[in-house]
Amino acid sequence: MLSPRAELVIEGRIATLAGDEGFGWAEALAIGEGRVLAAGRRSEVEALAGAATRWWRLGAELMVMPGITDAHLHLLTMVVADGQVDLSATADLEATLDALAAADRERRERGDIDGWLLGHGWSLDRLGRWPDADVLGSACPSRPVALYAHDHHSRWLSHAALRLAGIDALADPSGGLIRRDTRGRATGILHETAVALVDRAIPTPTDDELAGALDRQAAGLAGLGVTGVHDPGELTQDRGIARGPVFYRRQAAAGRLPLRVHASIRSAQLDAAIELGLHSGDGIAPEVDEPPAQRLAARYTMGWLKLFADGALGSRSAALLEPYADRETRPPTGGERGMFLASADELAADLGRAAQAGISGQVHAIGDAAVRMVLDVLRGLPATRLMRRVEHAQLVDPADQPRFGRLGIAASVQPVHLRTDSAPARAAWGERAGHAFPLAALTAGGALIPFGTDAPVEPSDPWPGIAVSVARRDPFDPSAPPLGAGHALDLARAIRAACLDPALVAGRSDLGRLLPGYLADLLVVPSAGFTAGADPAVLAATRPMATILDGEVIYRSSRFDAA
Repeated sequence: MLSPRAELVIEGRIATLAGDEGFGWAEALAIGEGRVLAAGRRSEVEALAGAATRWWRLGAELMVMPGITDAHLHLLTMVVADGQVDLSATADLEATLDALAAADRERRERGDIDGWLLGHGWSLDRLGRWPDADVLGSACPSRPVALYAHDHHSRWLSHAALRLAGIDALADPSGGLIRRDTRGRATGILHETAVALVDRAIPTPTDDELAGALDRQAAGLAGLGVTGVHDPGELTQDRGIARGPVFYRRQAAAGRLPLRVHASIRSAQLDAAIELGLHSGDGIAPEVDEPPAQRLAARYTMGWLKLFADGALGSRSAALLEPYADRETRPPTGGERGMFLASADELAADLGRAAQAGISGQVHAIGDAAVRMVLDVLRGLPATRLMRRVEHAQLVDPADQPRFGRLGIAASVQPVHLRTDSAPARAAWGERAGHAFPLAALTAGGALIPFGTDAPVEPSDPWPGIAVSVARRDPFDPSAPPLGAGHALDLARAIRAACLDPALVAGRSDLGRLLPGYLADLLVVPSAGFTAGADPAVLAATRPMATILDGEVIYRSSRFDAA
């Protein structure tokens, strides 16, 4: 049987990620039928070229690497939020209200007088205090408004939104809190699971609206070098099984999924997922039985059941082994050691039922007490098809760091949080902050550490996080003191965490490397940030010159000319 002819041959420095360490350099790469045909010596690869083969000959200033898979990106949340008000750049309460007032005026000029105004990105640190519905009245006098905090663990509502959702009459849900004044009336701030109480009153986007927004979001990700994501579910409580996995499945079957998606479910979806027979690691059959359709359909895979053990650092609701160091000035949510959102028994029951149905588990745990509890729970459960995961693992007690590798549990980390959370971590955790983001210790213990961004909590740009994992400080601020410098990774290990570890965690043996038979998902990137001694800011500012998915160019910079 003749080997297929290469559709594209790339000559230059190719980081294949072969073997267990380093970049695994090759001289050339051949691509055909959506996969890597060969990677190695130039003479070996050139033998696969034919008359119709395209050639990219790269200079020393460029290199090739596998496409990045963001292992924790709330894609559907970003899709739903497409076009919403972004408050992440507002400096204070006044600027936040000005931005909301401008958004309200713009909608009124379009004839939208009383429709919902949705947004995200405000920060307690920037506002200086917990805001309330009263203060929203000056910006949006009569409009229902619902605004997620930066970490999506709190939500700020207007009086109209409170009325439409009937919040005053509701009790605090399990794992959630409705802030109330001295007379028991809701102030407009919802915490943790309570953030979803308003969703029943907010109109649901149509599939066509979601599909258009998905295309826009995927195009932006391709321009950053992201060819796939693990979507852990919406940051709100899901509104039914039709959201998330089923939406992605429909898009993939129709050949309309513009990137690879491993789609997880939330606890509210578990019954429906079991009834539908969804199993972790499964794909779908295409609507048309042809090779291109099969490749497009294969972009969807069922992921994990996502559960929550605790809250977040920003709201001081992450569950700790010892009290918060700044509890006198920043009272923690739920008690001086934060709060658990579920007990060990509750987690074990849900994860066990899911495992029996063929669905693997991933659990949000940020504080060291939550991380320990989740490791204890997962240790007692049967193995599943996909590797089990602890999401975030921001603060890990030294005694628990080697347990990840021993138990075969991945630490799904977002190192970009180290950039934004260094100061809060030092304030909240004191000396324990030295155990935050212990990437080197986790990998030394044999754990996989798939990198993500947690977008839209953080921007979806993966490069600052990669740079932070190496520099252990804000790469754009040379004066920033490093946090836990002993936990820094070397660059090759960081690239593996961004490209290969997500594939391994997801059970993909054909993704994350550039070797024969592997899927042709790859990037052409400037090599300046990859040289020894390079400024971390150069790596953090990396932008691909070209992005390839399934062997097809899905992004190409106007400055890229490799012919």
